[in-house]
Amino acid sequence: MSTETAPAEPAAPATAPRTRKRIQRRPLLIGLAILIVAGLAAWFGYNYWVDSVTYISTDDALVDADMAAVTTTGSGILDVWRVKPGDRVRAGQVIGLLKPGPSATGAPIAFNITAPIDGTLVRVDGKQGQIVSASQPIAYVADLDHLRVTAFVDETAIHNVVVGKPVDITVDATGSTKYRGRVAEILQSTASQFALIPSTDRSTANFTKVTQRVEIHIALDTMNSQQLFPGENAYVRIHR
Repeated sequence: MSTETAPAEPAAPATAPRTRKRIQRRPLLIGLAILIVAGLAAWFGYNYWVDSVTYISTDDALVDADMAAVTTTGSGILDVWRVKPGDRVRAGQVIGLLKPGPSATGAPIAFNITAPIDGTLVRVDGKQGQIVSASQPIAYVADLDHLRVTAFVDETAIHNVVVGKPVDITVDATGSTKYRGRVAEILQSTASQFALIPSTDRSTANFTKVTQRVEIHIALDTMNSQQLFPGENAYVRIHR
C-alpha cells in the first residue's frame, strides 16, 4: 500500500532586516556650537551695553595717599636714626638727630629730624652714621588711614562724572574684593598739562590730537580687612 506524501508548502520569504536611518551627528553638533557661541555673544554684548549706560569704567587707576618725604635742614651725619618701615609717627615727632660734619664751623650741636605728617613710614633710605646733604630725602611717610583712589577718565566721558557719585572699586592685589567709594574731586585740567613732554608745541603750533584724560580722586567708604597700599592698580566703575 503506497503512502502519498503531501506536497511541501513553499517556504515564506525571509523578512529583510530593518535598517535604521543613521542620524547625521556632525551638522547637529555644529548647529549646537553655533547656538552656544551666539548665546554667549549676546550675553556678553548685553552686559557690556548695560555696563556702558550705567557706569563710567576705567582701569587707569591706582590706590593713592598723602605722602611726604623726610628731609634734613642741613648737611651732616645721621647720629641717631633708629626708625624702620611700618613705624607710625606724628607730625613734628622727632625721629632722628643730625650731627654737623667735621667740616662744619661752630659748636657741634645736634639738629632734630622730624616727621612731616601723621602716618606710617613706608620707606626708609637713611642709615645711622650716613652723611646726608640738606633737603636729601631719607624716608617717606604716607597717611595709610586715609587712602583714596586716583583715576583718569577720558575727556569724552568726564561730563558724566559728578562729585558725590558712588563708585565700585576692585584692586588687583586683593582679587575680587569690592570696595565702595565716592567721587571726591575732579581736577580742573587734563593730565597732559603736567606731562614732561607736552603734546602741543605752542611755539611751532604743532599739535598731536589724542584723547585727553582728566584726573579724579575717589574717597574710600569701606576698607574691609585687607590693607591696601599706595600704588596698587585698581579698576573703578563710577555710577552715572
